[in-house]
Amino acid sequence: MKKKITQTLLPIIMGLSVITQFACSDDNKSGSNYNGPLKLTTFYPDSGYLSSKIIIEGENLGTDASKLSVYFNKKKGYISQAAGNILMVYAPKLPGDTCIISVVKGNDALTFDNKFRYISRFTVENVCGKTGSRYNIGGDLASTTIEGWRLKVGCCDPEGNYYSCYSWFGHNGGLALISEKKNLSKKIISELVNDVMYHKVTEKLYAVSTQKNVIYEIDPSNDWKVKRRYLKPQDPPDKQVDYNSTSCIAYCTVDGYFYGRTATKQLFRFKLEDMVCEYIKNDKYNTSVAEAENNYIVSMMFGPTDPTKLYTSYGVSSLISVQDVAKPESEEEIYAGHLNVRADGSSTTQVINGYRTDCLFSWNNQMSIIADESGQKSMYIADAGTQTIRKIDMNTGMITTVVGRQGVQGNQSGTPLGLTVKGDLYISDCGSGCVRKLSLR
Repeated sequence: MKKKITQTLLPIIMGLSVITQFACSDDNKSGSNYNGPLKLTTFYPDSGYLSSKIIIEGENLGTDASKLSVYFNKKKGYISQAAGNILMVYAPKLPGDTCIISVVKGNDALTFDNKFRYISRFTVENVCGKTGSRYNIGGDLASTTIEGWRLKVGCCDPEGNYYSCYSWFGHNGGLALISEKKNLSKKIISELVNDVMYHKVTEKLYAVSTQKNVIYEIDPSNDWKVKRRYLKPQDPPDKQVDYNSTSCIAYCTVDGYFYGRTATKQLFRFKLEDMVCEYIKNDKYNTSVAEAENNYIVSMMFGPTDPTKLYTSYGVSSLISVQDVAKPESEEEIYAGHLNVRADGSSTTQVINGYRTDCLFSWNNQMSIIADESGQKSMYIADAGTQTIRKIDMNTGMITTVVGRQGVQGNQSGTPLGLTVKGDLYISDCGSGCVRKLSLR
């Protein structure tokens, strides 16, 4: 009982102590100009969330918060109070898992030796769909449902609209618009598509048809009007590209090419101007043997800060690869996971969290990479086999589980196949037939 009372009173005592220090500092600040050299003593607590209150103690910090800046890595925290030798600061959003705290005053800039541990918090909400429902696309989101095991990959446009591919195991399917802003769903394409992406230059969407040489061009500004574009062979071809079996595409901002991978293990490229396909090389890590498994080459993406590096999610091979398309001679390399070593969804003894080349994946599907102004880069992966959303801190290479429990199918993870970031994380939860939104905090 005594221990419990002590644990309860300790935070209260600490809070009162801080308030007293601020009050005393304010009372006496008229007698000090705090123009001496800046000095940092300590900060506490040593971990926290978005908007956690952090107390910084030092010397000559001053009383004018407008002349001070506190950074968590490269993200600026909000200084709520400056009282001479004490600052009260609120932690910013997602500065990185481990943060260096820096204080800047005029030409002085100091950092603490010890680190602040930022704890990310995530909330998951259902955008549309209901487990066990049949297919109903078209109408408000409350009535929108998609049958389980039909949702695939997706993407967002700048307005926050989400576009998801869906299929009936190779028989029927299409592309659906899910708009929270307009509270509606809409069927945009009524034919099977493997992949969809938003193009920032043309401000249009491009969807890959299955078993055809068709790329659908969709214009959101014109009521999502759809135009068919046709891939063409080189004349004469250096090597024939099997563009009829394109699985996924990605756009390189450096050279202006779309890059595509085929179900027959080819990497090729084309431009919108002529749609002529150029063979580049064969996939190194695509080990699929059955035609149905080819759909597990489901995601390619160029890095936002290293825009010639192409990342590919090979779910059938249980890894993510990377290659530099600006250097055709460079080899495709394993970025995360192990070739053909799959995580057992029910095993808790295998490495799921840790360094990227030590961890295992299981039918890893779509990925999305985000980079912020602070230099923080993160890759999020829908890992269907473990029923989780995984995150790679691309600055440190460390993998963590963002949401879901390994091997436990639930309403917050299900079996995720599609995943894209637009402020929040949108997830196509294939197993439940629901589109979910994961808010990053």
